[in-house]
Amino acid sequence: MQYAGMKASQIMTPKLMPEEYAEAFEAYIDKAESVMSMQEEYGVITLTFQDDNFPRSLRKIGNDCPPIIHCIGDLSLLAPTANRIAVIGARAASPIGLRKAYELGNKYAKEGNIIVSGLALGCDKSAHEGCLDADGRTIAIVASGLNITHPIENAPLQQRILENGGLILSEQPFGVKANPTRLVARNRLQAALSSTVILAECPQQSGSMHTMRFARKYHKRCLVVSYPEYSDKNAGNEFLINLNLAKSI
Repeated sequence: MQYAGMKASQIMTPKLMPEEYAEAFEAYIDKAESVMSMQEEYGVITLTFQDDNFPRSLRKIGNDCPPIIHCIGDLSLLAPTANRIAVIGARAASPIGLRKAYELGNKYAKEGNIIVSGLALGCDKSAHEGCLDADGRTIAIVASGLNITHPIENAPLQQRILENGGLILSEQPFGVKANPTRLVARNRLQAALSSTVILAECPQQSGSMHTMRFARKYHKRCLVVSYPEYSDKNAGNEFLINLNLAKSI
C-alpha cells in the first residue's frame, strides 16, 4: 500500500473498500517485490507495524506512526529498554552551536544513552560525531530511501555510524529522495523514538522547531541550550525558553 502512494493514516485506519485495496495492491505488487528484493540485497531490514520488534515508541503516536520502517544496522537500538536521546539543531549553525551539539552527543553517549539525530550537516553531524568519539552508538533517521545518502557529504559519517554498531532508519523505500515534506516527517520520528529531545541551536524558522513541536505533542522531555547572548542563529532557543516550551540547560 505504501508503494501505491497511500498515506500512513489510510493504511493504519482503513477507509477504502476491500476491492479498492485489492486493486491498488495488484497494480503495485511487481514494483513492491522488486524494491523489497533490492533492499534485502542491500542488507535492509523492513519492519511493519504488526512486527513484534517494531518500536513501541512509534506505535504510541497513533496516526502519526509510519506503517513501515526500513533499517540498516543494529535493531537492538530500537528495544524498549534502550534509552534514546535526540540531539538536534540547525544545518547552518554557529561554531558555538556546533560545539554544543558535539558536547551533548558526547556527554550523553558516555552516560550510556543512544544518540538520535538526522544525519544532516551542522548540528546533526556534530551530535553523531560527539557520540561516536565517546565510543557510543547512534541512530540516524533520514528522509530518503536507504540507497541514497542525504546529504552525500555525510556518506563517510553514515558508514562510520554503521561500523560502530549504529543504525540508519527511514520510513521511505529505496529510490525515494528527500524533500522538505519528507524532512519534516522525518523530524516526527526523531521525537517519537526518543525519551528526551535536546535543541543545541537553531533560528526561529527551522526544521528543528518542528521536531520540538512534535516532542511536545508526544509528551517527551524537551530541553534547550541557553546562551548568554542571542542572535538570529539561536533565536529558536530564546523563543522556546521565553515561552516555557522547553527547559533550558
